[in-house]
This record gives sequence, structure tokens and C-alpha cells, in this order.
Amino acid sequence: MRENSIAKRYASALVKSIKNEQEYREIKKELEAFLELLMVNAEFKAGMETLLFSKNQKREVLYTVNKKTKFKEKTFNFLLSLVEENRMSVLDTIIPLMEALWFEKNGIEKLTVFSAVALSETQEQKLINNLEKSFDKKIVIKKEIDSSLIAGIKIQRGSIFYDFSIEGNLRKLKDTLLTEDSISMSIGEL
Repeated sequence: MRENSIAKRYASALVKSIKNEQEYREIKKELEAFLELLMVNAEFKAGMETLLFSKNQKREVLYTVNKKTKFKEKTFNFLLSLVEENRMSVLDTIIPLMEALWFEKNGIEKLTVFSAVALSETQEQKLINNLEKSFDKKIVIKKEIDSSLIAGIKIQRGSIFYDFSIEGNLRKLKDTLLTEDSISMSIGEL
């Protein structure tokens, strides 16, 4: 729990320093690339996240990586601050928090869209446009394939699901018919 609150403070500070969407995307991409580098090599990860490497060694490693990758100054300084404060172990928590805080700061809502097959770019853009009209805010979607769907889509907004699949429509029809039958039976009993 403490690690999460620390990560949130770092993510919040970074998000506050970001000027625009392009800078946000670039910094996020660079942080994800560095995290991937950590994940690929267990010794490197252990050295950067623990006291196995001294702060000087960690700085040297970071400068060496930066020479090859040429991080944006803000990304490099952020990674350097994680090294200085011995907080590199929370980078994997910071990145998703950073996204959530960026979306919150900019009034963007992230929805998950489940479909039986991949959506075309045209379908995706049309869906986003319709969702933005419905929710009256900017929408970003995360796409997932759900092989259990026959046709249609399901949309997840937090813990709420909107079901626009054939199965969902048939279920709604069944519920409507059962409700109408029970109403008819009640009227018939009068």
C-alpha cells in the first residue's frame, strides 16, 4: 500500500510537469521502453531496484542507456530522480498511474471494448465518435478480442458493462417477453 502511494506521488508530479498530449505520449513510451529493458535482464533489474548497485553505478548505467536511447530531458531527469531516491522498483506502478492521472487531468475516459473480431479503423473511429457524443467527453478505447461473442460488442466502463452483442440483445428480448407475459397473466387474473 505504501509503495502505491509513493508511486502515485511520483506519477502525479510527472503528469503535472507535462505540457501536452504529444509530450505525454513520448515520455510514457520512453518510460515503458526503460521498464522493458529492466524486465528483460533480471540482474540489471535487481541492480537498479535494490542496493546491489551503488547510486553512482546506477547513475552511470542510466547515463550509458541515455547515450544510446536519447531520452527526452524530462524522462531522463525523472529516471534520475528515481535512482537518487532509490524508487526504481515503483516504475512499473508509476506508468499505469501516470496514464490514469493524465486522463483524469484532461477529462478523458478510457473504456474497454470487447469484440468477436478486430475492429477496422473506420469502425473504431465511428465507435469512438458515438461514445464521445454519448458520454460528452473525450474517449480512449482499449480493444480486446472476446471469442465467446458471436457478433456485436460489449463495452466496459469501470465496473459497468454495456452489452450490444447478439447474445445481449436476445437476453433483453427474453426479459421483455417474460415481463410482458407476467403482466398479461396478472391482468388475466383480475
